[in-house]
Amino acid sequence: MATPQLLSHAEYISELLSPVYLSYMLNYGYLSLEVINGTNLPVPSERTPAGFYVIVSTPHGQWNTAVKLAMIDHSVPWNETLIIRAHPFPRWLMPIFPKKSKAVQLEIRASFEHGCLGRGELFGAVQATLEELLLHAGKQFGLPVISARCPSLVLRVKRAKAPRLPARTASNTQQSSGFHSVIGRTADTAYEAYTLYRRSDHPKYLDRAIQGFREVLDECPKSHPHRGAALSNLAHAIIYGFTKGVRTDIDHAVSLFRHALAHRPWEHPDHSLSILNLSKALHLRYSMGKYSADLHEAVVLYRSLLPLCLEDSYLQLHAIEQCNALPRNPSDESIMLRRTIVEHCRPRHPHRARSLNRLAGDLCARFEQSGGIDHINEAVHLSREALAVCPADGERSFFLSTLAYTLKLRFHHLRSLGDINECISLNREALVLLPVGHPGREISLNNLAKALKARCERYGEIADLEEAMHISRVAHDLHSGNSGIPHPLSKHSEEYVDLGQGQLTSTLERKEGQHQQPPLKALTSEHQVCALASLLRKVADIMSQTPRRARNIVIFGESGSGKSSVINVITQRHLAKVSSGGSGCTSRYQGHEIELSGERFVLFDTAGLNKGTVGTAQVVKAEENLKMSLLKLIGPISGGIDLLVYCVGSGKDSRRISDLVRNYRLVYSTICRKKVPIVLIVTGLENQQPTMDSWWDANEIDFKKCGMHFEDHACVTALDEDSDIPESSRRGLRITESCERLRKLILNNSCEWAPDTTT
Repeated sequence: MATPQLLSHAEYISELLSPVYLSYMLNYGYLSLEVINGTNLPVPSERTPAGFYVIVSTPHGQWNTAVKLAMIDHSVPWNETLIIRAHPFPRWLMPIFPKKSKAVQLEIRASFEHGCLGRGELFGAVQATLEELLLHAGKQFGLPVISARCPSLVLRVKRAKAPRLPARTASNTQQSSGFHSVIGRTADTAYEAYTLYRRSDHPKYLDRAIQGFREVLDECPKSHPHRGAALSNLAHAIIYGFTKGVRTDIDHAVSLFRHALAHRPWEHPDHSLSILNLSKALHLRYSMGKYSADLHEAVVLYRSLLPLCLEDSYLQLHAIEQCNALPRNPSDESIMLRRTIVEHCRPRHPHRARSLNRLAGDLCARFEQSGGIDHINEAVHLSREALAVCPADGERSFFLSTLAYTLKLRFHHLRSLGDINECISLNREALVLLPVGHPGREISLNNLAKALKARCERYGEIADLEEAMHISRVAHDLHSGNSGIPHPLSKHSEEYVDLGQGQLTSTLERKEGQHQQPPLKALTSEHQVCALASLLRKVADIMSQTPRRARNIVIFGESGSGKSSVINVITQRHLAKVSSGGSGCTSRYQGHEIELSGERFVLFDTAGLNKGTVGTAQVVKAEENLKMSLLKLIGPISGGIDLLVYCVGSGKDSRRISDLVRNYRLVYSTICRKKVPIVLIVTGLENQQPTMDSWWDANEIDFKKCGMHFEDHACVTALDEDSDIPESSRRGLRITESCERLRKLILNNSCEWAPDTTT
């Protein structure tokens, strides 16, 4: 829409000499235009503006409001009065004056910095006349703005006697020096080319924009007030081209954003915006796999940004959106950032549910890293709260799936039937919300199949396996396109379930070049599914009539911790060789087959993990020996591992605690992937007072603080009859009690674990 043309010199002189004009100019030659607010403003997603402002143009000049922040509801509260020269003649006289002398145009523009280097980006305009404005004299009224999103302006207009500013009036001087200066015009030309590139993706427009922004930067030396804006404009053009596949230099863009932030210290009005720009660029570069340190720096910057954002402003909203887009991260910094975000997302905040979920995700990652039960419990609690406050629209299925995932993760650790049952129920509910044809249905099917498979592995329900196989076939048909329905990933889908693997794979965090694993190969017909189910029932009947395989119990720990003595106490025989000096005597793993309560077990006495400095040859060799032994047992030929028994002595010091944690993580987390139940045996308690269990009462908290959690424990003495401790009735009772405790520990906690057939 064209800006009202200025009057020619002859027309202006003619109007000045008009008797009617001379009469009214002395009293009402000005217009007081109060710009109250704008609504439904189209805030761009690819670049957050510093704010919006309004330009008012008449044939006699141009005036503009200050740049004001957009709020969370896409409104801008200007509340600013402009005193403009507009010749507001009486309505009955207006028809006799030329139309162009009465034209008024209002434009809404976005400025990407305070101070307006150039005019910024036009988002809408409205053309009116003095007659139309004065129809609402003294009253608040709205004007629709010509734009795709149909924003509107709320105004109040009245005649003004003189150019004196009311109490609430801003400076309202005519446009700032950045508008019509040489660099301002160059910046406008570059903005126009940049806008054309965003609409067309034609490289020539990007080249023009980058060239124009370079020229502006060259004209802004280090002391120039607009240098920060010039640096940011060039960096944004480079970044946007990079996201579109253009071979621009993202490292150079990050460097430009750093310099822009340096030119905008904390008291600068654009300081917060500069932090946001740099953080987004670092996250983008990290997602390209260039520098792992970028993620840490982005997290630190976002933590510094959030307290600076105006409450309920669009800048705060966008900053939270960007934080929620960061990948799962178990670090303390990331978890603290997530907690800060939740604090800023008050009840009914549009991003509260998503922010709760992202905090839960970080806590799940921390749990997977350290095994801290408090972390997974809090993650479940947060996921429940997120589900309770999530929108009732299509996103609900995502929050159902997330809660189901956290419950399944806790089930693998605590083996609670309630967790896996609720997980399956939630996955069923999520699937109902994703009808055939929905892009997220395939992933939801896989989630349900994964949960059913987990319950089958734990409790042996053949019906769960049958249903998992059927659901897997349906998911496979969707994935292969047999249903004729496209299957792009939903923007809310974070978990891709593979029935053939032990863990979930995050689709958002999959490394470049890592291919998505297909689900368990499905059968080709319903008839074959039924045939397989029938066969499985027959196999189950046959297995019920044949002796079960011996369960493999692996006992591990440091050299001299009493592993061999524990075996001897359980069997009440000298099966395993023991040392007398506490230095350990088992050099390789040895299996001892026994029978307890009619069940067959093989107790594996493993080579001791040597004490010493981490990384030394002795320690590395001990860890490698144990790893090779366990991998051999995990393989399909050996039948898998049914229970891990961590054997530790009762002595304790700070260095030893770190060794215990390292050994726990090596065996339970790294080698066995937290898929095998683990129990703890504490030895050397023959003299513990008042009871052997009092040791655990005093030390349990230390294990939990270090992230070591166990299905069960037993405090025992593993002394044999050759011990030099004087014989006493108390000692005899404790050995008998220890034997009963150890046998009960194994019988109650061992479970069959399917061998790992993956490569």
